[in-house]
Amino acid sequence: MKLKSRFVMILLLSTMLVLTFLGALTLKREDKNEKETIVEPVAPTDDTKKVPTTFKGKIDDEFSVDKEVMDLIISYMDAYYKSLYTLEKEDMSSLFENDLMAAISDRAISLVVDTRKDRDFDFTMNKAHYDLKVIDYAKEGDVYRVDILEDDYMSFAFLEGIESQAFDIENYFKIVKTDSGYKIRDLEKVQGYYMTFYDDVDSIEKVDSLYAYYRKQLKDMQAYNDEVLKVKAAEKPYVPSKTVKSQYDRNKAVAYADTYYHERNPKWYNFTDEGGNCQNYASQCMLEGGIEMDFDGDEQWKCYINDPEYDPFINEDPTPEGRTRSWVNVGYFYNYAKWNEGKGLSAEVNVNLYYAQPGDIILVGNNGLGHTTIVSKVIGNHVLVDSNSIDMKDYPIDAYTYTDIMLIKILGSN
Repeated sequence: MKLKSRFVMILLLSTMLVLTFLGALTLKREDKNEKETIVEPVAPTDDTKKVPTTFKGKIDDEFSVDKEVMDLIISYMDAYYKSLYTLEKEDMSSLFENDLMAAISDRAISLVVDTRKDRDFDFTMNKAHYDLKVIDYAKEGDVYRVDILEDDYMSFAFLEGIESQAFDIENYFKIVKTDSGYKIRDLEKVQGYYMTFYDDVDSIEKVDSLYAYYRKQLKDMQAYNDEVLKVKAAEKPYVPSKTVKSQYDRNKAVAYADTYYHERNPKWYNFTDEGGNCQNYASQCMLEGGIEMDFDGDEQWKCYINDPEYDPFINEDPTPEGRTRSWVNVGYFYNYAKWNEGKGLSAEVNVNLYYAQPGDIILVGNNGLGHTTIVSKVIGNHVLVDSNSIDMKDYPIDAYTYTDIMLIKILGSN
């Protein structure tokens, strides 16, 4: 009996040990499971930028343009804007009556799109819209002429939080009613990359040749900027080679620029309809920044206003009267900035673009310098400008398709 009881006791103890061991394994397994990170399934995200169905803003039309004609213009503007917004060129050939005009429009937009796609930053847009104002309208049979001013509002992806604006871009549409609907017979857009293709263009081959020429020019310029100018600016800070008695107040110059980029100061004569107001505007900005008028010596820069309704007479004599060509003309101002010594403006021309500061002057053009802008902001390597005629606010120099760009560094006054 004692042996039997002892056997039963040993069996019970063995069973309890086995159960305890199994329980411990279970607890360890549960502890391990509790410590493991549970990954919840994540819903897929759509990173595709949503493209608006239309970029149309306000339409100011006191002439009551025929609906079919205006619809065609809107179709063109939306396709044009979508091309710049996405940097994927839209096919607009069906909107035109003839192949030559279709080719001009296509290559002009392609020049912008292709050049921007070459950049090492995101040149697409996050937001954009246009406003149109009809300034003249005429109908003769089946031919319609519509003159429009275009205002642009563009938020480029690489300039987050900044809206670039352009105003009063002239568009001259000639539209014809055909058996297949309304078509654009002719379009003249007074903007750099369109005007490039207008002069003496009588064939698609000439259009293609111009596209290839300017495409290469722009690629070469950008390569030089990236490989030489940006590198030099990063390696060594700008050091002026001249001293001045009175420093340039850049803040005041830019504040003036930001006030009158789309307005005209009534105290000054307005040259907008007489070849453009760009240099007149830039001169006013520099004057506001403390650059004194200069009527001394051979090189002068002045504009004395007796009545803002009348263009001051040209006066190269060393007297505080009238105006000099350097006040309103791009080429003459360049010569003044380059050659002036002694009293008046102290500046350096043809300076590395990436030394630009707000208040500096940038001249641009194709095959020569023909338009003046003033630097409004510098964000990293991106230089933004204000201008008159075309009126622009915070417009990136990178967005231009001009092949000639020159920085004039404004130092101060003597």
